[in-house]
Amino acid sequence: MEEMFLLCLDINRSKIRTEALGKNRFYCDEQFERDYEIDLEQVEDVREIFYLICEELENSNIVQFQVEGFGEVPWPVDVSTDLLTVLEQLSDLLKFLDDPESKTSNLDFYEQGIQRRIKFRKLGDTIELNCKPFPDINSSGSKPSDPWGQDIEEEPIEKKLLKTMICQILESFVSIANEICPNLTSHKCFQEWCGDQYIASCLKRSTSG
Repeated sequence: MEEMFLLCLDINRSKIRTEALGKNRFYCDEQFERDYEIDLEQVEDVREIFYLICEELENSNIVQFQVEGFGEVPWPVDVSTDLLTVLEQLSDLLKFLDDPESKTSNLDFYEQGIQRRIKFRKLGDTIELNCKPFPDINSSGSKPSDPWGQDIEEEPIEKKLLKTMICQILESFVSIANEICPNLTSHKCFQEWCGDQYIASCLKRSTSG
């Protein structure tokens, strides 16, 4: 069986504890702010909200971020750091897929231990994929903390399939985040991110499909 590029967010609902959803641990913003030493009213960057949500999803042990391809199944990724970095880039990746003038895009995994860049290039209705380790990208001359990888090509993927993967990640992320930490998903920064042209289109497509 041929290996294919895979990007997904799995939610194991059999592990969701009744008390985790029926009695959210963040029953008030004051308790949450004490736990994280943060004033939510002062947060103006959605990346801070992503960080807090991903920490909670990681701690819940019910969410698994999966990446496969380029000769490695699965990649050593997690929710608290790697999903966080991917979320920051999904709007640009969706724009690349929707914009006929956009020819290439990148998805960076830049955290320690998995410093890789996936490059996407349009070829008709398919997307060519290439993966390189970060030292080849930043020309720092330092050795990668991740010993894997050279300049690796993956089997092309249909543009429609790649967009479906991204939409499913977004739908799963927003859905479980709403359940686990609604005080964060109701934050103005998160709501503005959900209203982004490309994110909103993807979420609408996922929920209506």
